[in-house]
Amino acid sequence: MALLKAIKTNFGIDATYWNIFSIQEDFKNSANEIVIVGYASKEVRDADLDPVSWQNLRFIGNDYIKDATRAEVYKALKAKDFSDAMDA
Repeated sequence: MALLKAIKTNFGIDATYWNIFSIQEDFKNSANEIVIVGYASKEVRDADLDPVSWQNLRFIGNDYIKDATRAEVYKALKAKDFSDAMDA
């Protein structure tokens, strides 16, 4: 699964294909640390080339997901930071 949303990068191209890179859980502070990466396209990702953008997100408080799965994180991303994104 991935999300489709065009976001401008410092490289002069849009990152359009967003994929979860990592999910870490901070049990003590009840938080999730999420890293998502953006590629120029799905084809670039499928070719195993490098992303053009990274975003670090933190889910804490009511946004925290205990034992978060990738599917749960994608759903949470669409509810917040990527509300206008489409599923890929």
